[in-house]
Amino acid sequence: MNLNDLSLEAVPKTFYTFENINCLFLSNNAIKCLPPEVKHLKNLEVLVMKNNLLTSLPVELYSLFDLAILDISENTITEFPLELRKLENLTELIANDNRLTAIPHSIGEMTSLRILGLNDNRLTTLPDSVHRLPNLEILGLARNDLEFLSPEICRIRSLVRLDLSGNKITNLPRELENLDKLEQLLLDNNEFEFIPAQIYWLDSLVELGVSGNRISMIQPEIGRLCKLKVFGINDNELREIPKEFCQCTELEVVGFENNRIKMLPSNIAELYQLKELYVGNNEIDEITEDVCWCSALTVLSLIKNRISQLPVEIENLKKLRTLHLSDNEFDSVPRAIGTLHELEILDIDGNHLHELPPEFGDLGKVTHLNLSRNKFQLFPYAVCMVNTLEVLRLAENNISNIHMDISRLETLRVLDVRRNKLEGLVKDLRGLKSLEIANFAENQLSDIPEDICELETLVDLDISNNAFVDFPKTVLSIPNLVTLRCDQEKGLKIACLPDEIEFSSVETLIVSNNALQTLPNTINGMKNLTCLVAHHNQIEFLPSTLCELEDLEVLHLNDNNLTVLPENFDQLVKLKELSLQNNPLRTPPMDVCVSGVLQPIGRFIRKAVERDELLLSRMFDVIKVSLTKHELRYLMKKWGFPGEKMAELEQHFHGNAKLKDRIYHALLFWKEFKGTMATADELVRVFHLIGNSNLSNKLRAMKIYSQALKL
Repeated sequence: MNLNDLSLEAVPKTFYTFENINCLFLSNNAIKCLPPEVKHLKNLEVLVMKNNLLTSLPVELYSLFDLAILDISENTITEFPLELRKLENLTELIANDNRLTAIPHSIGEMTSLRILGLNDNRLTTLPDSVHRLPNLEILGLARNDLEFLSPEICRIRSLVRLDLSGNKITNLPRELENLDKLEQLLLDNNEFEFIPAQIYWLDSLVELGVSGNRISMIQPEIGRLCKLKVFGINDNELREIPKEFCQCTELEVVGFENNRIKMLPSNIAELYQLKELYVGNNEIDEITEDVCWCSALTVLSLIKNRISQLPVEIENLKKLRTLHLSDNEFDSVPRAIGTLHELEILDIDGNHLHELPPEFGDLGKVTHLNLSRNKFQLFPYAVCMVNTLEVLRLAENNISNIHMDISRLETLRVLDVRRNKLEGLVKDLRGLKSLEIANFAENQLSDIPEDICELETLVDLDISNNAFVDFPKTVLSIPNLVTLRCDQEKGLKIACLPDEIEFSSVETLIVSNNALQTLPNTINGMKNLTCLVAHHNQIEFLPSTLCELEDLEVLHLNDNNLTVLPENFDQLVKLKELSLQNNPLRTPPMDVCVSGVLQPIGRFIRKAVERDELLLSRMFDVIKVSLTKHELRYLMKKWGFPGEKMAELEQHFHGNAKLKDRIYHALLFWKEFKGTMATADELVRVFHLIGNSNLSNKLRAMKIYSQALKL
């Protein structure tokens, strides 16, 4: 029975009369508890209740003796009762992302357990009885508060995967070597200063992760790990890689990024099965031919080093598909790169390139090419020969024109040539049949050729900061354009928008930093328009036809000369964001309009928004000095932050010294991510829910004080 994503606050009691149900899925709802009637589901084998509001489990649940899988991740459960042991047939217990501070001793009686997931909790230890789980294969303890690993865990000889990432562990017990079946050991983001020697006796180890620690060396004994296939030691303090490392001849994926390594071992060619090598952000100034004999390589990342050339032997990397050379010291591209016929992704941005060799055109499978931040003055013609290109980035060079043969790139989807010196575009753009995103910002363009209207796939166009005397009407005829940016903060100011704008299919129009005095009366013809941004213009009045845009949701007109709004302004019933700051408004007065008022109650909303913004800012100052990194990560997960955003924050503000900055920017993203739901009340509620009562009470007091000042 699948009841996921239904916003349920409770399961109807009649549902529990269906005794023959064996699988029940209730994830992503708002269920606070299970009623005692759950005991009637005698045949239940699988119960999944991820991402609800559970704080505990009913005793009756433990009478479901056939239950084999129980997943209660992403709730707020604080403890398991002793009755947990009654689930003798349970093989998988997943309780990640809760508030567990301890596990009952009775867990040792659950001898059928194969998977125990306790990641993202608040555990400081596990009971000694855990060693009595003879079938346990996977144990997840990542992102808890562990300072050491109990030797009792090392008695679970059946363990295959052990995840201890994100704790405070500095060493491991010598008994670890007893885990002779362990294949995956994850110790990332702990406080290790060295790799514990016991690890080198784990003969079955296939994956070892020790990234994000303070490790300064790898012991020669690493060569004992003859089955190791994946090794990650990024974000440490390594200065060299021992030759013995290359005795791990089964290695397929290796990460040494963000260390202080100056050179790769001379015998690296012994890693004949190596497929992915990441050594970015080190101090390497030379790549020797040894790397080029790792003929199985498909990914090679050398970003942010000091490399100025590659050996001609790179032609031996016949299987290479991804090559990252960004932010090095290259002033030319080795001709041998043209022989890498399997290459699909090539990044050489942030170097000193001024031309490409003719052989570059022989790259018959490249789909993504980044040549930004180099010294090209002429558009590299060889690029036009790579007819498989889908993404081409040439931003921040000194290119004055685009070669006419670019029209041969029929598969090109993204073209980024911003921040160059382009004075014009090629007349015939019809060949770019697949183009979806084009960025021509910050050039010297004075017009856009008419052929652009034949780009039926183009949906996103940026022509900001150019030299247009008049708004280029040709872009209004692009049939399926969704987003159009013409922000002239650094370009020639445009005085008006043409009446032909009514024929545009655009949904988002950005025309900030121009010299507009009004908007055209024909703007009501833009039936798809949902977002209009025109900050920093000279707009004195708005046409009443603007209010006929039934789907308009965002209207930003800060820093203009508006004194009145149209009488029918409240017809914009779908308007969610209205920004009119720094306008000399009289009718209605500014304090009515700033927050997006469409009704008389707006005057109160206006004042509340200003007060809440200040209050949120002060709350942010309090929060950023009150959270630990584990609490922050827990909070970000609760708020539903995308995984890539969490990784970005942790990478950009890495370490305890930048924890306050990480918290502050996480709060800023939360504010942007949640929009109107990002309120002081929400902060008070969230910190109460996650059990941080001290902080919740402090924030509540700040809110009450703010209200008292208003009165």
